[in-house]
Amino acid sequence: MKKYISTFTIYLVIVSIYTLFTVSNSFAETLVQTSPITRGNINTEQTFIGSIHFSQSSLLAAKTQGLVLKVNFDTTQKINKGDVLVELDHEILDSKIKAVQASIKELHLLKEKSAKDLKRYKQLVQQKNVSQQKYDEIYYDKTRIDQKLISSNAEQDALLIERQQNIIKAPFDGVITERHVEIGEWVDKGGKIATLTNPKKIISLFDIPASYALNIKPDQALEVKIGEQILAGTIEGVIVKGDNKSRTFPLKVRLQSQSLILFEGMEAIIKLPRISHNDGLLVPRDAVIKRFGGDVIFIVETENNKKIAKMVPVTVHLFDGDMAAISSNEQQAEHNLNTGMQVIVKGNERVFPGQALKLLPSTEPK
Repeated sequence: MKKYISTFTIYLVIVSIYTLFTVSNSFAETLVQTSPITRGNINTEQTFIGSIHFSQSSLLAAKTQGLVLKVNFDTTQKINKGDVLVELDHEILDSKIKAVQASIKELHLLKEKSAKDLKRYKQLVQQKNVSQQKYDEIYYDKTRIDQKLISSNAEQDALLIERQQNIIKAPFDGVITERHVEIGEWVDKGGKIATLTNPKKIISLFDIPASYALNIKPDQALEVKIGEQILAGTIEGVIVKGDNKSRTFPLKVRLQSQSLILFEGMEAIIKLPRISHNDGLLVPRDAVIKRFGGDVIFIVETENNKKIAKMVPVTVHLFDGDMAAISSNEQQAEHNLNTGMQVIVKGNERVFPGQALKLLPSTEPK
């Protein structure tokens, strides 16, 4: 029985101390710092990480087969459009061209002779000194020579084109990233020669979810961070074929870089708008605390020439950096929040409703 009375006595003492502390707290001034409620817009952004790619990159190939005689490039070498990269053996081809050219000269002589014969036989036919059959033979001989001359000229053109194809030139300015041939190798038709990349035509690809892909606008400007550099980018669009596992879709961004040296595969970072809150009440993030399982703020009111704390339950619509977009949970007039009201940002964890306050100099929101 004595033990029970002792325990009960201790309980009463604890309750009394807590009650005295709570009552005295309303009279003691708590040191706090405030900031004004403002109005404005805030937006949150989602960061996406992608990679740099060169949009103009070509695997150069041989248009004809042959033995490699000369290789005029190496990896990392800068190449100008029209530069000769590889020369294939063309000795046999040159001989064929000479043979066709000689045949063409012969056909020109035969054509000249047949034209003279046809003219002479035409006069003889008119004078009835030769038969019409003989004239027809001369006429068809001349026609056959004309057609053969056309065929030989076409054959010469084909050989000259093939001769040009033995000299492989760069189709655009760029840098050699891979070399696939050496002197003395045999290259088949369509065989690999080199990989040429234009480092000035750059894109970056980012995998984004459908919720973002549906809101992408082509030609929209945005900033792309690569290392410590910020480059101007333009959205070209979203590639409609996505990844079935991740449910993401490649966003293609074209970059503007004339002087900055970039490498394929470098990390690129962009930020896309996620959520926006327009023309709402803004308070510093530190002003919002948890009480009774919900979000609240403490505003400063004047009562009997004293500064006291008033708790207002709020709904937080959006956090952005150091700011929060809020609205009051209550519809009563006494809970209305307006711009210019002072909200407690430091010391609010120690504040209770109706508590007297001592204010430090107010801070302006960033």
